[in-house]
This record gives sequence, C-alpha cells and structure tokens, in this order.
Amino acid sequence: MMRDIQVQVRGLGFPEGPVVLPDGEIAFVDLLHRKVRILRDGLVRALALLGGAPNGMRLGPDGALYIANNGGLAPVAPGRLSAADPPISGRLQRLTLDGVCTDFATNLPGGKPSRPNDLVFSDRGDVVFTDPQNWEVLKHGDPSSLAGYLGGQLLLARPDGSVTLLARTTGFPNGLAFHPDGSLLVGLTIEHRILRYPWLGDAVGEPETWCRFDDRFNPDGMVFHGNHLLVTGSVGDRIAILDAAGEMLEQIDTGPGSDPTNLCVHDDMIWVTLGLAGQLVSIRL
Repeated sequence: MMRDIQVQVRGLGFPEGPVVLPDGEIAFVDLLHRKVRILRDGLVRALALLGGAPNGMRLGPDGALYIANNGGLAPVAPGRLSAADPPISGRLQRLTLDGVCTDFATNLPGGKPSRPNDLVFSDRGDVVFTDPQNWEVLKHGDPSSLAGYLGGQLLLARPDGSVTLLARTTGFPNGLAFHPDGSLLVGLTIEHRILRYPWLGDAVGEPETWCRFDDRFNPDGMVFHGNHLLVTGSVGDRIAILDAAGEMLEQIDTGPGSDPTNLCVHDDMIWVTLGLAGQLVSIRL
C-alpha cells in the first residue's frame, strides 16, 4: 500500500534510531556522519559528534539518550561500507540532552568485534540490546560468507554498565521490542523472521518464531504502537504493520532504494529513517 510520505530532512549520511523527546522533538543518529541530530519545527541541529558509528538509540528512564554504537561501520551503497578512522570498540553510550556523551558499557562478552545494533529498556531499567558481531563479513545471497560469521548475541546491560549474555542467536539480530504481553521480540534480519523470547526479568526462555516475512523483507528496527507492531524492512523498502498475534495487517511501500531502517510514532505520525536515501520522513498513521 502507498501512503503519502513527507520528507522532513534530506542530505543525511545513513540515519537510524529515531526517538521522540519529551518536548516533541525528533532525535536521530547518523552512522556515516557519526552524529546525533534533533529536528524541531522543520529545523535540524546537531546535538553531538560521536566516535565510531551510532546505530540504535532510545530514550532512557533517566531522560538521557542511550546509543548502541557499532564501532565505526556505515553503509554507503548496497554491499558497500564506510569504516570510521579511527574505529572504536563496539559499546553502549549515554548522551544527555545538553550534548554530553559518556561510555555506558564497554566490556561486552563474545567474540570481537562486537557491534551493538539496537536496544530497548526493560521495566527494571536494564538495557536489552542486540549484537550481531562481525556482520560485515556477510554477503547477501552468498551462503559461504556464513563460515566466517561469529553469530549474533542478545545482551543485557545493568544500570552499573555490567553486561551479561542473554542468548546466542543465528542470523543477524537487529531490532527488538517488548510485546504488550511482556515477552521480548527480536528480529533476525537475514532470516526474514522475528523471534519471541519469554521474558524472565533479567533472563530469557527458549525462543519461538513469532512471525515470518517473505524473502524480500529483512526486518530492521521495530516499535509497538498500542497493540500493533511496526517493523521496517530495510531490504524490501517496506514497513510492515502486524497485530499482537504476529499476523500481517498492512505493508507500506516506501519506494525503491529507500532502505527504511527504523521508526518511532508521535502525534499519529510514523517517523521513519531512510538509510541509503539519507532522509527522515513522516507518514500519517
């Protein structure tokens, strides 16, 4: 289905992680330009310049922004990446709304490199985040590239910055969201599906496939709005809207080469970052 898409910001590097701030501003990251930017009343300003490549972002319960920084990789074209010089190790960062950035969690378990991708807060205030590790070795349509892939991780960071492993995953763990029933949903991008994990407070149970997409839809960022899950398909150029049981209700076509990476909802508008297109757009619900 086509809807009216309004371009709010153009000329970005590779935007991701849109977040609604308390005053209605929209904050978002730019992996390629290593910045966090804020849109207010049609004007964009830079909040902070960071090292590495800021990827997913959420507003924390303390009013600061928390960022999953992948260490320095940003897509610039299909199958082509730009690397920050110098890179940093993958980590979680905390950014206040007056632009002060500090490291929140740097000692991550697993292989190297760690590449935190997206995050969400639990009801206890812990950060649950995905780490697809060395995803840069993966080649679309080339099964042999899996031989050098470390596999993904689902991790938990406590308020003191300590990090523990919740689960190892196949594929490329990417966007995640808590379901209204309390379970945790995690998208596996290259497997075209979303897993549902029973949430045990600070641990997870055995996962099951909650929904499966067609092979041209790679789930990326996601967010619940009421009882509907909105999922961006960065490969597939669509946004999927599913009900609470995982059934497809609607797909919104964002246009060829748009590469929708993540989204948030504010005032009956879906705010979507289009990665390779370098745009922040809005779509009326």
